[in-house]
Amino acid sequence: MQMTLNGDVLLSVTVNPGAKQTGLVEYDLWTKSLKISVKARAEGGKANYALIHAIAEILQIPTEDLQIVSGLKSRKKKVKVMNTNKQLIKSELNRILG
Repeated sequence: MQMTLNGDVLLSVTVNPGAKQTGLVEYDLWTKSLKISVKARAEGGKANYALIHAIAEILQIPTEDLQIVSGLKSRKKKVKVMNTNKQLIKSELNRILG
């Protein structure tokens, strides 16, 4: 997790499109990124749309507070989380990942 100059949080995410189910798979310590699977295929932005909705559901925040800032055509992405406290994000991820 990184912070932007204006206090937003940047998440490194590796997405797996075309999976059997959507959800958070794990936190990869080596790449320091969240691994998230989505059912949608990587065509026409469907997987990106599904990723935003998956992250919003995982973190329990509105989709409007999320934006993919890099990696639109890649499995490795940076997602900006706006209007949310970094500690809130950490605690929610820790709760899910155990």
